[in-house]
Amino acid sequence: MKYFASRFQTAFRMASIFCLLWDTHSSLAETQRPAETATVSIPPPTFHVAEGLDQDGSLIKNYQRGLQYAIDYFGNYGPYHIYLLGPDNEESIRQIYRERAITRVNPKAEDSETEQIRQYLKQTNVVAEIEKVLKGEKEGGLTWTRETPILYEDVTTNASQRAVDPIENTWGALHEYHHVFQISHCDTFQSRSSDLHINSWMAEGMATYSSAKFMANLGLIDFEDYMHQLLDQGGNIGRPGINEFLSKTKSWDLEKEIYWEQGNAPQVYYMIGAWATAYLIHVRGVEEKVVLRDWYLVIPRIGKSPSFRNHMGLSLEEFYPLFSSFIRRPDDVLMKIFEPQDG
Repeated sequence: MKYFASRFQTAFRMASIFCLLWDTHSSLAETQRPAETATVSIPPPTFHVAEGLDQDGSLIKNYQRGLQYAIDYFGNYGPYHIYLLGPDNEESIRQIYRERAITRVNPKAEDSETEQIRQYLKQTNVVAEIEKVLKGEKEGGLTWTRETPILYEDVTTNASQRAVDPIENTWGALHEYHHVFQISHCDTFQSRSSDLHINSWMAEGMATYSSAKFMANLGLIDFEDYMHQLLDQGGNIGRPGINEFLSKTKSWDLEKEIYWEQGNAPQVYYMIGAWATAYLIHVRGVEEKVVLRDWYLVIPRIGKSPSFRNHMGLSLEEFYPLFSSFIRRPDDVLMKIFEPQDG
């Protein structure tokens, strides 16, 4: 299985993307205040594709296959812009970044539209990102704006791999859009330990679970095989897998935000977080849509701890030790949770 080989192999070279996204509030990974609902009229997602990347239309088609499934499941949030970029046409890339600057223009700002566009294109991080695109360097991930206008962006600096790998393309669309939904319902001005924000395992683990499950629903992968791969060897995310990590780590805390800085440890949030999600659904018997979607909706109003307790039927304090004991069981025992239950 090759899903996300390019993304996940670079993900921990650049724990980068989500360390920034969920913590430092850099200009490349800005934050927004939470939205309680998606009832405001929102335009459909907009694609910005580098010249020459999608000559037969399959790049957008396979991305849309995942994106539309996710929108149908979570609702339409945005505005959402998808940037599928590549190094072959500099003029096209610079035009796309000008379009990106235009989407960020605030009509109520003191500076003119022209000046806002000029300032955006001169930002150090923007200049560096354009250089990465033109060099063909592969990075990707979700960014979103902090101030008006609020928008979300899925940026892939070299989408040539997506163009030749329909599975990765669809899976990436599913994964990133779950993050769009999540971010819309937490206050990322707060720390990840805040009750108005979500822990990394909730973000990455639930998006890893949901995107794999949705891929299976689309008939594109074997979901149970994928979950077993996370245990055995890390699957497409990479080593160490869950078993190897736990064998070398006597004491670990899923709720702690320390693993970003510990080598390949960010995988804890993706892989163990995906199994924590599976535990809630397949062991605790919580409805899938409650775990993946519904409990987020009231976080802006009451916080994640009360929402988790109300929707999952146990508190976070009760959940962590129960799951910690569960995940250390043998693989064959763990995999039984996916077997059909009598009644």
